[in-house]
Amino acid sequence: MENWATALQKSIARWDVTLPPDGLDNFRVYLDILNTWNNRMNLTALKEPEHIALGHFADSIAAMTLDVVFKAKGIHAIDIGTGAGFPGLPLEIVNPNWHMTLLESVSKKCDFLRAVVGAMELNRVTILSKRSEVLGHEKEYREKYDLAFSRALSNLSTLIEYSLPLLKVGGSLVAHRGRTAADEISRVDLALEQLGAEVSEVHHYEISGLAGSRSLVVIKKVKPTSKHYPRRTGIPAKRPL
Repeated sequence: MENWATALQKSIARWDVTLPPDGLDNFRVYLDILNTWNNRMNLTALKEPEHIALGHFADSIAAMTLDVVFKAKGIHAIDIGTGAGFPGLPLEIVNPNWHMTLLESVSKKCDFLRAVVGAMELNRVTILSKRSEVLGHEKEYREKYDLAFSRALSNLSTLIEYSLPLLKVGGSLVAHRGRTAADEISRVDLALEQLGAEVSEVHHYEISGLAGSRSLVVIKKVKPTSKHYPRRTGIPAKRPL
């Protein structure tokens, strides 16, 4: 078995997560296509297979350490600002009974995602090349998701405004954050109030083979979001609540 595969399985085994029968093959396909496409467009700064396996695959799967994620079956989930597919695709590989939407506004990255999803034959994955501010007002998607995920966005308040309109009441946003999670949470009271949410959990974790502590912030939607949110394209990022 390749070093990256051993490292990945060892890392997620600490969280009582096991791969489905085709899981390792799917991650191998993902890795090969990612490396090929990364030569022509900037998808990830990580180049070595083991670094990708830990820094992207395992870090995405870390959301499974949360009960709200680990116990989820047959749900509808969305990954906001997915980029090269993280964390949405690794979570779908581990949970093939989920319906996963990958939301990415950059069309070239969506082309990459289609290549990966097609090669892995993940029939329950939908790829949308849209802005969160637009999607959040579309009837087909508004308040339709059980879980929302994101690793990409730097401002937690902005992410709350992007994601809460898409979640059902009772659904949760799982935000991958760094060491500054506590400080970020202290600045999102207005966003939580306006969007109808509350912080339900902050979970710290480490990845075997990587230095540093990481955080998962879980924000639960407790009431319907006002039709005024999300605001117009660009406003949530320029003027966070």
